[in-house]
Amino acid sequence: MENNTGARQRIILTAIDILNREGISGITTRRIAEQAGVNSAALNYYFGSRDNLIEQALTATLEHAFSDWRMILENEDLNLPIRIFCFLDFTMEGIARYPGLVRSHLFDTNIPGNSRKLFEDRLAVIIDDLAVKLEGTDSQSREELRISLSQTLMISIFAAISPDLYRVISGDHESESKRADFLIGLLSRNLGIKLELTARARMSILKTLREAFQE
Repeated sequence: MENNTGARQRIILTAIDILNREGISGITTRRIAEQAGVNSAALNYYFGSRDNLIEQALTATLEHAFSDWRMILENEDLNLPIRIFCFLDFTMEGIARYPGLVRSHLFDTNIPGNSRKLFEDRLAVIIDDLAVKLEGTDSQSREELRISLSQTLMISIFAAISPDLYRVISGDHESESKRADFLIGLLSRNLGIKLELTARARMSILKTLREAFQE
């Protein structure tokens, strides 16, 4: 039996690829083994069960996303409003690139383990932290800011995961400038953030996103 971290990583990456293209229903032990270039015994050795493999694959994608979110929100080269814009922009771009993974996380009722609760708990921490940082910059209380941030994020996620409806409503034709206008409007209406993206700010945002997506 192949016994190294390379085989385990290939199995997880194969599972992630299938989850993104077909969802949890596309995951079978035989198919994963064939596409990862391992035998079924290797899957049992590393993961024990199909459900455990799915849970670890989904957890790995969450860890990657939260690592990128932390990198963006802790980037002191950007002011706080730009960081929040970049956080939302990155989220929408990530959903556009990996829609199947997002649907698996948010909508699949057969998702095993605790990855969904992990997502909810860690996202709540981000929202709470941003509400604390924004307190005093707007007339809203910390709790009101938390609700406004949650609403802003949920609207951004829904717009990204329903691109056809988003284009009809917003008139967006998959243009980055249109998405920027959409997010600037959200931040203004929900959080009172009046954001103007200067050429320098746009360059900083682009650099940050490239680092997050490892381009």
